[in-house]
Amino acid sequence: MNSILHISKTIFQKSQVEFAAVTVRMSSNCVFCKIVSKKTPSNILHEDEQFLVFPDISPAGKHHLLVIPKEHIVDIRSLTSKDIPLVQSMEQVGLSVLEKTGGDPSSCLTGFHWPLHSVSHLHMHVISPQVEGWVKSVQFSGCFFGSTESAVKMLEGK
Repeated sequence: MNSILHISKTIFQKSQVEFAAVTVRMSSNCVFCKIVSKKTPSNILHEDEQFLVFPDISPAGKHHLLVIPKEHIVDIRSLTSKDIPLVQSMEQVGLSVLEKTGGDPSSCLTGFHWPLHSVSHLHMHVISPQVEGWVKSVQFSGCFFGSTESAVKMLEGK
């Protein structure tokens, strides 16, 4: 029993280094956690140990991907400066998948909805070549959306 406790403690300590934000393995009522656990179908374009990438169900452009961590993290505001590498990794993965699916990483928008968001599970939007339509333009304006760069700057102050 002590060895099980030791293994659990080691895993917990490792996860705290990777994610300084408060995380929960899965949330039973979170649609993105259901996609991670394969309880809800999705067109998964990329999966690795940390992230999933899939198309947004309500695209704002020709290419609109979501990058989510497998760990349940509520939103960008729940992160700290220690989580900047997580945000940067999300962007790198998203840009790589964007390029593989025919989008142009040099002409895209990446970032997060804040202060408001529709799903309380951290997710990065990757949109290329641009946001289309006036409703989507409002949703992805500076009032409701922050770029990855602005998210990193916000986290540097935490």
